[in-house]
Amino acid sequence: MANRNNARSLDLFFERLERNTTYPDLEIVVVDDDSVDSSLEILRRWRDSGRFREFTLIELERSGVQRSLNAALEATSGELIVALDGDATVETPGWLETLVDFQTGDPRIGTVTGAIEFDDGRVQGYGATLVAPEGAHGRGVKPTEPAGQRTAHERTTRPRPDEIEHLFHPAEVDSAMGPCMLYPRELAIEIGGYDTGFSPVWFDDLDFSVAVRRLGLKNFFVPVRVIHWIGARYTRDDLGPAQMLAVRLRSAAGRIIPARAKPWIWSAAGFDRIPPERWERYLHHYDYWRGKWGWDFINPDMDDLLGRWGDTEIGWAYDPAMRAAGEEIVASYERASAPAAPPRSRSDSGASTR
Repeated sequence: MANRNNARSLDLFFERLERNTTYPDLEIVVVDDDSVDSSLEILRRWRDSGRFREFTLIELERSGVQRSLNAALEATSGELIVALDGDATVETPGWLETLVDFQTGDPRIGTVTGAIEFDDGRVQGYGATLVAPEGAHGRGVKPTEPAGQRTAHERTTRPRPDEIEHLFHPAEVDSAMGPCMLYPRELAIEIGGYDTGFSPVWFDDLDFSVAVRRLGLKNFFVPVRVIHWIGARYTRDDLGPAQMLAVRLRSAAGRIIPARAKPWIWSAAGFDRIPPERWERYLHHYDYWRGKWGWDFINPDMDDLLGRWGDTEIGWAYDPAMRAAGEEIVASYERASAPAAPPRSRSDSGASTR
């Protein structure tokens, strides 16, 4: 885990991690990216508590999430890596067994990700969709701007989990999501780790997942629930007092306004206004993505994209054979994880007794 200024959620993060993790062979590596809140005090307390058998804390000068994650990779010894966010908590007991069992079930699997939901009860994404006419968005959510005319990837609807319950089962996805993603350590090394061109933060998970597909592997979603704590996320120093007030007002209004009306109301009220520093970072990342992968992150030219990547796993969703391979992997996992049928009794067999 890379951490910067997540003090408000770190205790909850570790408490839920301890409570819901039953996997026996686990090491924790946290890299703090020069936090200026009380993160280090909290991290040192958890390291020294003995509540986790192996806990390594690395303290760096500020270098960005990507470099922090790369430093964590270098410090790990496990064959499998789970990247987690300090402002997101794993809520499903036995979550790690689920991720590991799925990933190790087939050599064609690269990453496995969970169900990322916000603490207000809305969905961030059950995996991410990257190769689609409407551009990048969380799987299960919908962009609020027309395809080809989008301005920012974050402008999407946020459905409730019950509204997309049909997606809450194992499935192939374009991309994993950063708050919870598992992959082999050797795969991360082969890719070259996280691309620091996206420093200091964001897009590292999506870029990593596309790199996995470029190597011919696949990404999958499994129903492991992860809560992304918005309150902690919006205390970061790229939000000023006005934006913090907008977040609080939006959260309060969101409890009473119908979901379908929210995008237009948010826009009219200015709640979807992006702070200048974050907007500048988005523009950089969009440009860097275009230069690296050859398509527009939010307004892709699908003919050009598929002409470039359609015969690779990046374009899997548009290739029947690749889709069928992913479905086969899911079906095999579901067969293997299905509970065994109870043995039939003599009375079930149809034999008569006297």
